[in-house]
Amino acid sequence: MPAWRLAEVRGGDLGCLRERREDELALFACAATCAPIPWQLDERDATGRWALDSGPEPNPDDAPQRLDDNDAVLWMAADGGRRAVLDELPPVAGCAVEIGAAQGDETRWVYALALPAPAPRSPLRYVDYDAARDLVFGERLALGFGAPTPRYLALRSPAGALGPNLLDRLKVRASARFFGLIPLGRDEDDIEWRFGAWRAGPIRVLRREYQWVRLGFGLRTPIFETESLITRNTIELPVRLRLNFPPTYFFSHIEVQAVLDFRDLHGWRVAAADMPPRAVGVGGDGLDGRRSDWIGLVGDDVTFVLELVLGESLRSLAPTLVYREQSDGPAPEEQMGEMPGIGFRLTEWSAIDRGTHGFAAVAYALPAGTPPDAVARERAAPLQLIVNTLHRH
Repeated sequence: MPAWRLAEVRGGDLGCLRERREDELALFACAATCAPIPWQLDERDATGRWALDSGPEPNPDDAPQRLDDNDAVLWMAADGGRRAVLDELPPVAGCAVEIGAAQGDETRWVYALALPAPAPRSPLRYVDYDAARDLVFGERLALGFGAPTPRYLALRSPAGALGPNLLDRLKVRASARFFGLIPLGRDEDDIEWRFGAWRAGPIRVLRREYQWVRLGFGLRTPIFETESLITRNTIELPVRLRLNFPPTYFFSHIEVQAVLDFRDLHGWRVAAADMPPRAVGVGGDGLDGRRSDWIGLVGDDVTFVLELVLGESLRSLAPTLVYREQSDGPAPEEQMGEMPGIGFRLTEWSAIDRGTHGFAAVAYALPAGTPPDAVARERAAPLQLIVNTLHRH
């Protein structure tokens, strides 16, 4: 089971555990013996938004720290163990639920138990959040916000030490022609934003902000809400667009790019679908403009994979890779050049209608030596959950 796989089950699927308080719940897995594993209860409010309890604009649940039907219980699938019998587990207070996370021929089992408060907890945490610095820590990476798009990405050693900042910024660029004649362009410095709220558990950090784009002439786009989700080995950065009319009604030649501009990754290798890794710094022939929904960077200490996930309403777009190695990059940027710049280009907007649309860039930080196509191969075998209520005889 890959270490990046997040397992998630809805509160409404947990039968007799529903409406239990969080401090009465525990998650166990069994190897030689059975012991608590890290897990997290992420709640949703009455409108279906994630209930984030910290920050300037929190939205706590109406029944906080209690398992509701629309809540989620999360754990890392690889932390599951062998199948057990109820007698191996602590005596339960009326309820035990067995959950299997199956991928291919492998199934990892965990046991959600109702126990007297305070229920036992694992001391292990996979993520942390430093609110003062707006900095999220995963197992191998630290990601910094504090701007419309992230400007900080550093490798993290097993002891927790941070290396230098590898990232200039995440560039989000849009260009088009107004009525086919007047060229228009916007970048991440045209994005206005305010920080909303956050929640950090042992499994993932959720961070909410609100964004809108200056269009000029005193105009702006509608405000939209975006939530970044960071787990042990993954970073999900969503982009949402709300269009009041079909984009091609006034505009043509529309192109949107989302590119990670790295400061200097000489010594790393880059790879994409059906293309073996090649050294960064020797040119990107065959990469820029290639049809692929992932691109990978292979370093001595980590394999970094960037994946594009389009929302259902954007499936008609034509995504292609962006790959650039140059000494002077497209401004604005803090450090000149892209060494390299990797990301995705979205074109073919003619079939997109008005409404709310979204896509996400998902980054994976995998152990050194992991083949860069590992995520694509694992995605071909989705995680399946098996939920059984257990009864002591």
